Amino acid sequence: MQLERRGVPTVTVGSHLFVRLGETEKRALGMPELPMAITQHPIGGTKGDAVVSKADGLLDMVVSGLTVG
Repeated sequence: MQLERRGVPTVTVGSHLFVRLGETEKRALGMPELPMAITQHPIGGTKGDAVVSKADGLLDMVVSGLTVG
């Protein structure tokens, strides 16, 4: 979020179990419009092709979050 405050577009990546926490934190930090890219939990411990699949699923959300606005 420090980068975003400095004018560097960012996207927060997280899993679906933490969407509510992410939304709460964005509002608490005064950045309710900060984009998030969400994938299915878990992210940690994911290996091989599953990582590539999760990354592929996030790509459009990340690109959109970095270019919209």
